[in-house]
This record gives sequence, C-alpha cells and structure tokens, in this order.
Amino acid sequence: MNVASARVSDQPRAWTVFASAGSFAITASMLLAQTAPTTPAAAPSWPPQFFGADDVLSPYVYVFYAAFIVAFVFTPVMRVVATFYGILDKPDEARKLHKAPIAYLGGVAMFLGWIAGLALSQRLSLHYWESGWTGPGHVVIPRPIILGALIIVALGLWDDIRSLNPKVKIFGEVAAALALIAAGVGTHSTGPLLAPIDERLFLWYGVHIPPSVIYVTSCLLTIALVVSCCNAVNLMDGLDGLAGGVTSIIAAGFLFLTVYMAMASGPSDVYGSGLRIVLALALLGAVIAFVPYNFNPASIFMGDTGSLFLGFASAVLIVSMAELDTRWLLGSLVMFALPVLDTSLAFARRYVNRRPVFSADRMHFHHQLVMRGLTVRKTVIVSYFLAIGFVLLGSAIVFMRTRYAIAIYLVVFGSIIVAAFKMGMVHEKPMVISQRRPIGSPGVATAAPADAKSVLEVREDEKRRRPYGDEAS
Repeated sequence: MNVASARVSDQPRAWTVFASAGSFAITASMLLAQTAPTTPAAAPSWPPQFFGADDVLSPYVYVFYAAFIVAFVFTPVMRVVATFYGILDKPDEARKLHKAPIAYLGGVAMFLGWIAGLALSQRLSLHYWESGWTGPGHVVIPRPIILGALIIVALGLWDDIRSLNPKVKIFGEVAAALALIAAGVGTHSTGPLLAPIDERLFLWYGVHIPPSVIYVTSCLLTIALVVSCCNAVNLMDGLDGLAGGVTSIIAAGFLFLTVYMAMASGPSDVYGSGLRIVLALALLGAVIAFVPYNFNPASIFMGDTGSLFLGFASAVLIVSMAELDTRWLLGSLVMFALPVLDTSLAFARRYVNRRPVFSADRMHFHHQLVMRGLTVRKTVIVSYFLAIGFVLLGSAIVFMRTRYAIAIYLVVFGSIIVAAFKMGMVHEKPMVISQRRPIGSPGVATAAPADAKSVLEVREDEKRRRPYGDEAS
C-alpha cells in the first residue's frame, strides 16, 4: 500500500534522487576497481585477492544491462495492462491516501528484467577458466531458484488481484525456500557459523558436530531468511519509491560483497562466485529500472508481486553468501537491516500490545517520520541515507575478524532496539474517536492530530473496534 504525498515537488527532483541511487551503485563498483595482484602476496591481508575487480565483474556486467533495459521497457507496458484489466490500487481516504487509482504489476516488470539478466548469463563466459577443466564454460543457474521465484511471483500476483490470507502467503514462501534447499542452495549456510564450535568440541572431547545437524540448521536458516526477507520488503512498501529505492541500495551492497568474494576465493569457487555476481547484477538492474516510475508521485506500484520477489531475490543472495564465511552472512544481514528492523519492531509492537501480528497499524518507521512532519519524499530520502549507512557498515564488517564483527553487530542492533523503545515505536498509546455522533457536533470535541507516538483507532461502540492503518501483510 502506497501513500501519496500531501505536497508534490518539481518532477525533476524524482530523477535527481534516482540518479543519486544510481551514482551510489556506480561509485561502489568504481571503488572495487582498484588493481589487485593476480597471485597472492607474500604476506596478504585477509582475505587474499586472486583477481582484480574488473577481472570478475566485467564478464558479467551485461547481465545488468539486460535486466535494466527489460524492466525499464516493460514497466510502462505493465502499467497499461494493469489499467486495462482494472488491477488498480484505489484510494479509500482511510488507509490508501493517494488521490487517484494507481496501477499494480510493477513487480512483474522487475521479475521479467531479472529473468532476462539470468538468461543472458548463459551466453557469457566465466571470469576464469583453466585448460583441462570440464563442464560448462558459463554460470550455471540452478533451476529451483527460478522455480522458487515463480512461486513467489505467483503468490504476489494472486494477492494483488484477488487477495490472499497471510498464512497462505507464508506457506508459499516456505515452499519457495524448500525449492532452494532441493537445489542445495543454503544447505551448508550454518557450516561456517558452527565451525568454531565444532573445532572446540573436537579439541575438548574428540567429537565433531554431525553433518545432519549442519544440514538441518542450514535448512531452517534458509527457510527463516526467505520468509523474513519477503515479509520485510512487503511491509516496507508503504511509500512511493521506498521499497524499490532501499532495495536497489541493498543490491548495490550485495554486488560489492559478491565481487569481493570472487576476488578473494580465486579459482576454487569460480562457478559459485559467478552465480552470486550474476544474481546481484540481475537484481540491481531490475529494481533500479523501476524506481523512477515508482518515485513520488508514483505512476505504478510494485504490489505484493514486486515486494515479495525482491525479498526472495535478496534472501537467495544472503543464503549463498552465508555458505562461504560467517563475516559474509553478518555483512549481508547488516546491509538488509532497515527492512528487517522495521518488520521486527512491527511484530514486537503488536505482540507487546496484545494485537495479532498481522493486524494493521500506522506505526512503521516511515509512518513515524511522516507523522513527525516530513513529506513523503523527504521520508524516502532519509530512508535511502539510512540504507546507505547500513551498506557501508556491512561492507566494513567483512574486513574484520569474526569475533569483532559479531561485537559490532550486537552493539549496533542493541542500540537500535533501545532507541526504538525510547521513540515509542513499540509501546502504543491509542487515541480513540467515537463514531456515534459526528465530530464537531454539540457535545463532541474535535480530536487533535495524532502525534508520532499515537495510533488512531476508530471505535464504533464499546465492544467493537476497527484498527485504522495500513493493510496487514
């Protein structure tokens, strides 16, 4: 659900923000383009670099071109299709505050761009090849990744057209995660995390952690990441340009991580490195092409199709990076922190206040900024800068020892949780308005505007209440 701005600024500013997001992605890539030795140095710093950034990025950059062009071209096409078939988000003057009906199906355009990028990768050579190697000379895209994405897109599309029960959507997200597990994606994601424990168990007791434990915990982590990432982006999609812009910044951070992982891993993981880079480039190209159409005032919404798909694509990258080293898992989670924190606080807020976790409210982080006086555009730009800050922090974590990275991770997120409690983002103070007599009539006082720590709730009688806020996702 998107909220239209009460004040619309000049149109060129939307393209300025889009250009800023694109400049960030380009700048991140340029920072990677520092020359690195082709062989490990005598005393390399962690991690040793076997390739330069250009060596691992340039063969696959055409994936970005394909994803961007296809998504950019098909977004207005899907707007026409949605308008023709009446797949529109109509204002209701309560929760949907935009002035006119807005087309859905922007997520379909992003998915098509992502698919186009992956398809083109099958015609591109790997960034490294040795004579005598057997196997395909291009990146291999596991088919269950495509299957999982199709399941997610089908769920979102059905929800945009007919509406789905939240439990059904979670069931579909679990099914998509199981498709990844069937392809072996994420089945060793907890291996690096449990490695120090396994080492100490062997030193102290002469036993190792059973492989079945690693497999089961990895599967659980994969399912948890897919479900949480899908719902995190879905709940963050509350303002024009918010979810798309933040996800494009996160995708640029993921590209940084995947390129540096390929530089460090060398010839030992050519196929895995190539796959991660291709997935990051396809995601970045598809979402950044959609942002100018969706920035306030939006001409098309991504809908649940887009938000669930962006969450799934992000989860695939996080899981695949987790299989290499714990630092990559921590770094990617920090980069994805903004949507996850907002969702976690939403569920905690509803639990603390004894409301269903899928109930509606208008206490998300972006809603609080709007209620504090910021326009929709300013709120979105503030969120962009916060996302950039998390991406930079996540990038720094991968250069530290794991014990230090975990310490920083705990301090940062612990501080955010405390700040959230102090700002009133967890404990609600409902303001109730009676509907028995019109507001302004004799004997009924006109309610003052709700502040940032209040939830506006309309009470029809003493035994019946209806929450006033965003649609549950």
